[in-house]
Amino acid sequence: MITINDVAKHCNVAKSTVSNALTGKKYVSPELKQKIMDACKELDFQPNFYASSLSHGNSKILALVLEQDSTSNYRGFYTPLIVACLKTAARSGRHLLVYSGLDAQEAKSMLKRDRAPIDGAILMTPLVDDSRIRQMEEQMIPCVVIGHPASGDMSYVDIDNVKMLSDVVKRLYGRGWRKFRLVNSERNKTISVDRAEGFGRAISELEGAEGTVCYPDELVERPPECGAAYIASDGKIAASIYRAAKESGTEPGKDFALYSLGEDDENEVHWEYARQDYSKLGERAMEMLVSACEGDTEPKHVFADYYTL
Repeated sequence: MITINDVAKHCNVAKSTVSNALTGKKYVSPELKQKIMDACKELDFQPNFYASSLSHGNSKILALVLEQDSTSNYRGFYTPLIVACLKTAARSGRHLLVYSGLDAQEAKSMLKRDRAPIDGAILMTPLVDDSRIRQMEEQMIPCVVIGHPASGDMSYVDIDNVKMLSDVVKRLYGRGWRKFRLVNSERNKTISVDRAEGFGRAISELEGAEGTVCYPDELVERPPECGAAYIASDGKIAASIYRAAKESGTEPGKDFALYSLGEDDENEVHWEYARQDYSKLGERAMEMLVSACEGDTEPKHVFADYYTL
């Protein structure tokens, strides 16, 4: 296989001169550049500009790594998030790779500096013990997390989930509900920790309120408890509670309250829910990542009210 060394030898110039002629990184006289281009054609040398850009750590490609769960389906909120990231990356002349459904080992394999053709990455929904974040830190690859990392000093942007849970409980309390059930997301996600904190904080502040936190694996399609206000971590969980209620003959809004912290992906919403602005989250995260790739190494921690109740 013909290499850049063969072209340099053929033209009696240094390899760096051939590289500069092909990439335009440094000036090469028009006459010498033409000679090198003619030699490439004669020798049938196909320069790998992609590999060249990677070797300089400037592929102009960024990654968006969605939730770390090999069993999860595509969620409705992914679309506005991805579109916002695409548009923001394009404004800076960059491209976007989207990784979906990677488990821990797959994510670790894909996000190696010598494996992934990326200058930086956005990681979605951090875990309490997140190997993706550790890998980004160890390899010093620019990274922004959408969500609140459990540890480390990495840039992140997140909805204030502690405040949101407190707001939801107080909203339902104001309507007369005193018994609350938070059906949280998976235990290994930091968002679950934040939501449980906000939930507990509100319960402790409200006279006569009592609350319990449970998780999806504990729900098992049980009919909801009459007289309780259920706060579901997302539309999928809310739909499960709603189906169980219909089968048992209980009615949301009458026998129990049902509130979701996200929309139902199937758009069959029969309950109240919080609207979260994933477009703004994606745009802000990508702006921070682009800034980091351009040399701004100061970690940024952004909590924003990107939701409405």
